[in-house]
Amino acid sequence: MAVVSPWPTGHRFAERTRAKHATIHALLAAGHSKRSVARQLGMTLNTILRFSRASTPEEMFTGQWQSRATKLDAYKPYLDQRWKEGCTNAWKLWEEIKEQGYPDGYGNVRNYVSRALRGKPQKVGPRPPSARAVTRWLLTHPDALAEYDRLHLKAVSPTVPN
Repeated sequence: MAVVSPWPTGHRFAERTRAKHATIHALLAAGHSKRSVARQLGMTLNTILRFSRASTPEEMFTGQWQSRATKLDAYKPYLDQRWKEGCTNAWKLWEEIKEQGYPDGYGNVRNYVSRALRGKPQKVGPRPPSARAVTRWLLTHPDALAEYDRLHLKAVSPTVPN
């Protein structure tokens, strides 16, 4: 039965493990002893034994650490929701969940955001006007302002008179 790899192709841990697995199995197939392979590769005998028992590199990817619960798990739905709302600043997200009782540091939130959330679609609204454009709208006499610019100015600042 083929084990489906939890690590995508290109993931540095997966690629490194696949390369070690291939090297160890090639040396063992060439007739080297497990102790000899350990010495040649600078690895412990236990590591060589684990790799030699695995018929495919994907068998090496299973372990308790993969599905272990973290303190961040309870806050992930909130982080996902805030991400969808357009908040993409990891520091701001960390501060928000810290107020809700998250006990750990910023690094865990940053790692979750960079690994799990980056690349997910997020809300894209209209591009805000530049500071230069708003300044021009404010400093131009209202009678000399084009209707298009007047509407934009009204949208930016509802307190500006017509």
